[in-house]
Amino acid sequence: MRSWIVVPADKDKALGQVAGSGADAVVIDLARAASEDTKQHTRLAARDWLVSHRSQVVAARSFARWVRIGPVSSPHWRADLEAAMEGAPDGVVLAECIGTDEVQQFAAALYECESRAGVRSGATKIIPELGANPAAALHLQPFAEEIHARIVGLGWDAAALARSVGARRMRGPGGLWTDALAYVRGQVLLAAHAQGLMAIEAGFRDTRDAEGAKRAALAARGDGFSGMIAVHPSQVEAINAAFAPTSEEIAEAREIVGLFALNPGAEALPSRGRYVRQGDLARARKLLGED
Repeated sequence: MRSWIVVPADKDKALGQVAGSGADAVVIDLARAASEDTKQHTRLAARDWLVSHRSQVVAARSFARWVRIGPVSSPHWRADLEAAMEGAPDGVVLAECIGTDEVQQFAAALYECESRAGVRSGATKIIPELGANPAAALHLQPFAEEIHARIVGLGWDAAALARSVGARRMRGPGGLWTDALAYVRGQVLLAAHAQGLMAIEAGFRDTRDAEGAKRAALAARGDGFSGMIAVHPSQVEAINAAFAPTSEEIAEAREIVGLFALNPGAEALPSRGRYVRQGDLARARKLLGED
């Protein structure tokens, strides 16, 4: 999935319009800090949106329904999760995840919520947002070594990390990420590829800078990310275009799939001056929609 648009659950107008944004995944954000009274309203809004779009009858095209929950250190995440699961989302983005132990804790609660909501056990996927503070940023390696079965991708929250270190900017000259943020971004990208997962780029925050958003999406695709967060519907088209496979990529993917079809069980095969392996085959099938 290329474009992931995040919509605050307390923005009624945005919720009403997001189904037509063209994004591959809509993420209803319940992770924002709020009072308990406000939380009650946003939980109901998120649940109702998820329920009403479960069949996606009114949508112009199919999209995945996700919800953003957490952080686990907050007092509201369990109640948020229980409310959201009544709408049977396809997955949960776990905000400000600090480690694999936290994923285990969250996944255990998710099993309980699935059971109460009548959702098939294990059906709800997880994408943790990593490196939101300095301590978490320096302990990302476990995500490259052992991953929970529910995790289908890894993301990162540039804004949370910037706040945590007191940064006054997130990007420097030419739109490049500043050093601390670039470090986390690179680690998340490598961990995702080490596990064969989606790597989701953080959103471009300036909604007034369309050209900047386009450049950021192209840079993310060029660096190896598989998708990117959109913080406004106006960014979705540029993200979809940046992450769309080229005709050359499609042709090469077909060649790789064909090679392995002719040589079942092979571990490595020569192709275009290099050796392609099972990981290349998996990526080729995913690009062709055969995974």
